[in-house]
Amino acid sequence: MTTPRFDVAAFGELIVDLVPARAADGSACFAPKAGGAPGNVAVGVAKLGAKSAMLSKVGEDAFGRLLIGTLAGYGVATDGVIRTNLGTTALAVVTVDDSGDREFMFYRTGGADSTYTPAEVDDGTILAARVLHIGSLMLAEPDPAAAQRHAVAVAQTNAVMISADVNLRPSLWADPDDMRRAALETVHAANILKISEEELTFLTETEDRAQAVRRLWHPGLRVVALTLGPDGAEVFTGEHHVTVPGYKVKVVDTVGCGDAFMACLLSDLSHTDFDIGTEAALTRLARRACAAGAIAAMGAGAMEALPTGETLAAFLAANPG
Repeated sequence: MTTPRFDVAAFGELIVDLVPARAADGSACFAPKAGGAPGNVAVGVAKLGAKSAMLSKVGEDAFGRLLIGTLAGYGVATDGVIRTNLGTTALAVVTVDDSGDREFMFYRTGGADSTYTPAEVDDGTILAARVLHIGSLMLAEPDPAAAQRHAVAVAQTNAVMISADVNLRPSLWADPDDMRRAALETVHAANILKISEEELTFLTETEDRAQAVRRLWHPGLRVVALTLGPDGAEVFTGEHHVTVPGYKVKVVDTVGCGDAFMACLLSDLSHTDFDIGTEAALTRLARRACAAGAIAAMGAGAMEALPTGETLAAFLAANPG
């Protein structure tokens, strides 16, 4: 059997985040930073020492070049990122409140990734990966939705595992029912699922976490990671259920925390050949993913705040469980 070239191939939106900053004279401004949840996960995986690739579409513009250059600089393979003159690169204006919580205002309708079609998906990158990672945002428009369904079909036909982050962004959906259907489609494709407590309640209409996970469970699922923000996470498999507390850190902003969690989860699963057969292995997996999210919360921005293997090891040594 051929060894996969990539631990994770991330499929989905690449977005330039315009984040709050200060000009040299002290006046407020916004600085462009590479972002988009799937891109963050690809970078997070690479920073942790695993191999990742990106499948997406950006504009043939300065922001598109910023995204591709940033990912490549972190070691992410970008051959599967298409460039086009048919639309501009997607943007998100990010605001952060005093507690570090963030809010996004998206500008991506009719942009470059809305023209991403199945024919443009690099099947070879998917076939060369252990895991295809997806979200739900690409299902909001017809062409990228078809592209994602194609990518999922390629993965499923060729026994490539699928991971998913529900990653709901209500401001991008005109109809909450359409958003729910897209999220459930993403869940049903997943072998590895990350979901927040708020998203779980929205999809299952119950606040009983264990019951809610059971409602979403399907035969293809192997792991469900329920993130609880600063309170940690619960992780479920078919045999085990563990709860781990969060880490108390000084929060700068929460941009990218969930992506750091996801990247660590996928990197560790790949490195351990998906060893989740014991409660101890599952607890270790959850603790490390929570630590990755906590490290991201202590830094500004998304990709630059994601931990490396060295910073994660140092944090865990300083914060033993």
